[in-house]
Amino acid sequence: PLLTTTMIHQQSRTLLFLAAASLLPQINAFSAPAAAASTASPIYNTIQSANSLLDPISGTQQTSIIPQDNKRKSLVVLLPQLGEFDSSEYVEFLTAAQPSLEQNDIDLRIIGIGDTTAASNFMKFTNLSPENLYIDPNGELHKELELACGPEFSVPDGVSNDVCKFFLRQLPGGVPEEEEMVRPVATAWLNYMAMCAGIGAPGTLREILRGYFGDKKAPERFRDDDVVKAGFITIGPGVGPTSIGPLKYNQWFSDEKGYQRPVELATIRLKNMVEVLTKWDEYVSNTLAISRRGATYLFDEDGNELYSYKSRGVLTYSETMPRPLSFLSPYIGESVALNPLGLADNGGGELTRGRGVLKPAGKAMKLLSIFFKLENKLQAKVLGAEESDYTAARKEIEDTINQNKIVIYTYGLSPFSAETTAVLDEVAADYKNIEVGLEWFLLDKEKSVLRAELLEMTGQSSLPHVFIDGKHVGGLFTGSSDGKYSGLASLKESGVLQGVVDGDSLE
Repeated sequence: PLLTTTMIHQQSRTLLFLAAASLLPQINAFSAPAAAASTASPIYNTIQSANSLLDPISGTQQTSIIPQDNKRKSLVVLLPQLGEFDSSEYVEFLTAAQPSLEQNDIDLRIIGIGDTTAASNFMKFTNLSPENLYIDPNGELHKELELACGPEFSVPDGVSNDVCKFFLRQLPGGVPEEEEMVRPVATAWLNYMAMCAGIGAPGTLREILRGYFGDKKAPERFRDDDVVKAGFITIGPGVGPTSIGPLKYNQWFSDEKGYQRPVELATIRLKNMVEVLTKWDEYVSNTLAISRRGATYLFDEDGNELYSYKSRGVLTYSETMPRPLSFLSPYIGESVALNPLGLADNGGGELTRGRGVLKPAGKAMKLLSIFFKLENKLQAKVLGAEESDYTAARKEIEDTINQNKIVIYTYGLSPFSAETTAVLDEVAADYKNIEVGLEWFLLDKEKSVLRAELLEMTGQSSLPHVFIDGKHVGGLFTGSSDGKYSGLASLKESGVLQGVVDGDSLE
């Protein structure tokens, strides 16, 4: 019995041990959960494992541009060719925002299509640090990410190589030396030129027009000391002075501030274009990739996608082109994200009168000044004006401008006169408006003499005339004959008019 009891105890202990052993995997399953699967996006993994990226200086392969133990957010920007006009335009914003990105633990990584020579020129032109740039000579990563490549046209079989060569001779880079490369290069150019025309490139034409016509929703784009030279054309410093060979003039919008003015962005693009076209062979190492577009990705510390945008056109590197970095507002703050260059940005201000199509038209009236001067004096004489009439008119003008802080002489039917009163009303000015008549050809003798004496006193033949503190400041858009004042609209833009209204003197 004792032996039997001992055997039962041993068997029971063995069974308990086996039962416990069988439960261990289940216990472990509850007490030690399996490691969580990676949540990084496929795009993040593709970028992290890319093996086609090179150092921009040495040209050595970069095995992983995002470390495996990354603890910061990553802003990854894929540019098209480094020689593409919008690459330098986009990077100017990114480099300006770089300090804020760093302060907010966001690493900037820019990948462009090109070789080390292109990278060297690009970094010098844009002041981009080599620490932020990687090169992909053939755009392999762009292909892996399936970035846009234009309408994907191909040269028709019926078009001979000779025709392709003629086409290529008209373009930068010319005809490739290898005969077998003629059609592929022609195909790349065909797609790029189609994109420039807006074919398969949504937003391109709108963006081109925005560059010429300006944008009240965007800040200024051209600094006051910026100068652009393109052959015999010089623009600057600032947006105003322009020289085309011996012809020199000032842009009609040069005194306006606080928004992207007409041709301002187009001038920046002209500067970028000149840089590339004068160094085409150094910037564009692979013409076959000329139509390949770029993209922007923002990832969190774990590789999750916070933001993405794929460009499909030319000059469309952001989905919010007036403010290309607005997607970064939640991460670096609105002040930098919406205006990284820190240029004037008030939408042109609340005072908008004295702008628009009347402005260039008003300045163009100067071309008719000789005619109006001759007609002005002749009209008064034909109506029988005598010397005493001129003397009386001058006294009337002098008394009026000495007794009133702001005096304007206008025509009732003139749009320039109407806009002059609108400018003064906009700033709540107290002024005296003397309507000389409905128009110059409807004046009687007395008003013709008054008009002629205004010409004699000021040297200005057209109306409106504007006097402030007894001084002639010109018309609405035209300045005084001595060049000291540039007209009422300009005084408004500079803030001088508001100061006068608030009680300051004109000087």
